[in-house]
Amino acid sequence: MRNKICTECNTINGERATYCRKCNASLDGAVLKEVEVQVIKEQPKTPPKPAPRPAQRVAPRAASVKREDIILPKRPAKPDVIYWPFVVSLILMFLCLALVFTFVITSGKDDEPAAPAPAQGGAVTTAATSAAETEAEPASDISEITIGDIADQMYTGDFITIPFSLTYNGVELEEGTDYTITYENNISVGTADVYFEGTGESYTGSFSTSFNIISGDPVVDDPANFLTVNFVTRLSWTMLGRSPSIEELSDRVGRLVNGEITGAGMVDEIALSDECSARGLSDADFIGAFYQGALGRPADDEGLVYNTSLLAGGMSREDLINGIMSAPDGEFTAVCEEIGIEPL
Repeated sequence: MRNKICTECNTINGERATYCRKCNASLDGAVLKEVEVQVIKEQPKTPPKPAPRPAQRVAPRAASVKREDIILPKRPAKPDVIYWPFVVSLILMFLCLALVFTFVITSGKDDEPAAPAPAQGGAVTTAATSAAETEAEPASDISEITIGDIADQMYTGDFITIPFSLTYNGVELEEGTDYTITYENNISVGTADVYFEGTGESYTGSFSTSFNIISGDPVVDDPANFLTVNFVTRLSWTMLGRSPSIEELSDRVGRLVNGEITGAGMVDEIALSDECSARGLSDADFIGAFYQGALGRPADDEGLVYNTSLLAGGMSREDLINGIMSAPDGEFTAVCEEIGIEPL
C-alpha cells in the first residue's frame, strides 16, 4: 500500500492525505512509498467492576406487639344532650312565619275601603268627597296680580330696588319661595323695569312693571337726553368703576348737549383721568373697558390682541384710543350720531 512520508517528521500518512496527521505540515512534496502498515485491532474495553457497596447497618426490628397486649379505651356512653341551638332556630323560624302571615292579613284589610263614618247631623261623607278634599290644588297664576303706579325714585348712583309686597287671594306671598324679582336699568336716570315670575311650585305665570329714576336736574331728567345720560354713566362705570355723582352727571351731560365738548373729548376726559390711572388697569383691561364704554360692545379677540400688542410696543393709551375713535370705519362716529352728540 502506497503512503505519503512527511518530510518534516517522517510520519506515514495515507495516499490521499493533504496535511500531516502529526505535525500538520503540507504533504504536497511528500514521497510516495510502499509501506506495510500493520493494523492492530483494538481489544474491546471491559468496564471496570463496580466498587463493593459498604455494608448497611440494619436496625433491629422492634419486637412485635401482640394484639392481646393492645388495650383500646372504652367509648364513653352518649349522654342525653338536648341541642338547644337547633331548637332555638326552629322556634325563631316559626315566629318569623307567624309575623309574615299576620302582616299579609293586616295589609289586606288596610287596602279595603273604609266604611263611611257618620258626620254631624247624621250626614255621611262619601268616598268621592274625601278624594276631592285630598286632591292637590293647581298652582295659582300670579299674572292676575296687579300693582299700582310706583313713585319716582331719586338717582343715587347705585342699584335701586323696591320693597314689594305681593298678595294673592288674601295670602301674602314670599319672595324667593313663591316668586322671584329681576330688575333691569335700575341704576341710571331713566326708566327701570321690574319682572315678577312664579317659582312654579305653588305659583306660576309672570308680569312686569316699571318706575322712573330721576336726578332732580332738568337737563339730566329730560327724556330727550336719555341716550346721552346712558353714555356718560356707561363711561364712568367701565373706566372708573363707579356711577357718576349727580353733579358730574349734570355737568357732563350738559356740556355734551350744548356742544361744549365732543364725544371723543368726553372719553379722553374720563379714560385718561388720574382716577382711571389710579385703578391700575392692565393694558388688556383698559382696552376692554374702553370698548365697552365708548363703543358700547365688548372688545373682539382680534382687536384686543392687536391693540394690546401696540401698547406693549410703546404706543401711549391716549394715541391708541384716539386712533380707534377716529378710525376710517367710523364705528365711534356712528355711536355718537345715534346719541345725538358731536363725535370728534
